[in-house]
Amino acid sequence: MEKRRFPIRVQLAGMFAVVAALLLLVLGYTLYEFRQAGNEAEIIVTQTSVRLVTVKNAHTEFTRALLDMRGYLFYSDGAAYEQGYRDKIAKSLAMVREVKTQLALPEAREKAENLDKALNQYMVYADTRLFPARKANDPRWLQVAGEGRAMVQEIDENFLQLSEMQKKYLDQSGMAVVESSKTSRNIATTSSIAIILLVIGVVYWYSGNMAKRLGTISRDLAQVGKLDLLGKDLIPAHNDEIGDMGLVINEMRQSLKSFVRQIADNSQTLAASSEELSATVSEHVKAVETVAQSISGIAAGAIQNADNISNISATLEEISAGSEEISAGAAEVNLSTQNAVAEAGKGMEMLAEVVNQNEYINQSMNEITIVTTNLSQGSEKIKGIVDVINGIAAQTNLLALNAAIEAARAGEAGRGFAVVADEVRKLAEQSATATKDIAEIIIKMSEEINFAVASVGKANQEVLKGRESAVTTQEGFKIIIEKLEGVKTGVEQIAVAVDETARGTQTMVVSVENISTVAQKTSENSGTAAASAEEQSAGMLEINQNADNLAHLATDMMGIVKKFKV
Repeated sequence: MEKRRFPIRVQLAGMFAVVAALLLLVLGYTLYEFRQAGNEAEIIVTQTSVRLVTVKNAHTEFTRALLDMRGYLFYSDGAAYEQGYRDKIAKSLAMVREVKTQLALPEAREKAENLDKALNQYMVYADTRLFPARKANDPRWLQVAGEGRAMVQEIDENFLQLSEMQKKYLDQSGMAVVESSKTSRNIATTSSIAIILLVIGVVYWYSGNMAKRLGTISRDLAQVGKLDLLGKDLIPAHNDEIGDMGLVINEMRQSLKSFVRQIADNSQTLAASSEELSATVSEHVKAVETVAQSISGIAAGAIQNADNISNISATLEEISAGSEEISAGAAEVNLSTQNAVAEAGKGMEMLAEVVNQNEYINQSMNEITIVTTNLSQGSEKIKGIVDVINGIAAQTNLLALNAAIEAARAGEAGRGFAVVADEVRKLAEQSATATKDIAEIIIKMSEEINFAVASVGKANQEVLKGRESAVTTQEGFKIIIEKLEGVKTGVEQIAVAVDETARGTQTMVVSVENISTVAQKTSENSGTAAASAEEQSAGMLEINQNADNLAHLATDMMGIVKKFKV
């Protein structure tokens, strides 16, 4: 089952998204805690502090009511003070009741309830006893006024205790808000540090993983750059760009193995064909030398025939002096002519063998041409693969640039990604260097292959020349045989003429002249055949040299192929 693809960009985006989510979570929690602390502080300011101020104001109004009470008791215009007392104590009681409804602590609410009762009791006391006694000028009104001091003291103590409770509650609430703020700050700081450590750990792990994977790819590329193709195929751990690079390296290694093996096989075939061609050409050279020697013998025989004919001409002038000597000379000429015909037949057979050898050489050269053409095509395919590797290196370099840009955007948190980008850039440079070395090797191989193609072409031309020379020589031998047959016939005619000397000396002279003409032509044709044989021998030597050069080229190519470890 194919793994789900996660490009490096998606991986980086996912890491940044997780980090951002954690930071937003911490930020949200911090804002929530600070908002809660703000609400508590607002409650303290708007409620607790206000209640404390209200209690103090109620106490102040009660004190001012007592002052008006004293003014009423001790001043002559006490009616005005009486109304002031009633207003102020009523206002103080209203404040106490307002605070009582807002109190949260049970003991404070109980203290406010006691204060409310004490104020009501004091008001009842003032309305039912103190004011009537003073209005009636009861001599005991001072005693009645003295009874109210204990009530006033109790009310003051209740006010002070309630104020102290509110102040204490205010202090406790403030300290709670401060402690809550400290706790929130500590939690936020701890969470931030934990997230930063988590991010550093994730970045370190991810960077190490990336460096390990890139190091594996770098080692494989270096191994391929050293012409070592024995390494195992990479198994991508993740379906991303680096995994794609590993698959491309596997394909490149397999393609190089296939091409190197094909080149090795073709080189071996080329070497074997070159050796076979060299051996065949050597045999051809020997055959041509033998033919040349035979032709030289024929030429010598033709010259000897011309000499013999000259002797015959001289003998004809002295025919009357020695018929037997002429008969003996004619027999010798007949024997030489038969030998010449036999040698010419052997030369014809050798030339036929040379023609067959040339046909075989032509077939071998055609096979060598096909092999060298396949080698040239293989080198072009390897060049295409090198171009693909160069494209991958360029894409890797672009990927490194994108990663560096993303790392720069990330700031301090992206410093690890900058290291990864730098490793990717180095990998791209190493890939470009390795492909450059391979390209240089392939170019050298292409030059050697092109030189082999050129050498094979020259060898083909020389083979064609040798073939044409052999055909020409064969035709010359046909003419020689025909002429020798004519010589043989002439010699027979000479023998007949010797036997019939008495019947026609003049006819014998004509026959001798015909024989002289034929012998001269035979000598000329023999010289032409000898020159053709020498030319063919030189062509065969050149073909042999080209075959040796081709064998050396095949050996050099095998040396280059052996540099690859397949």
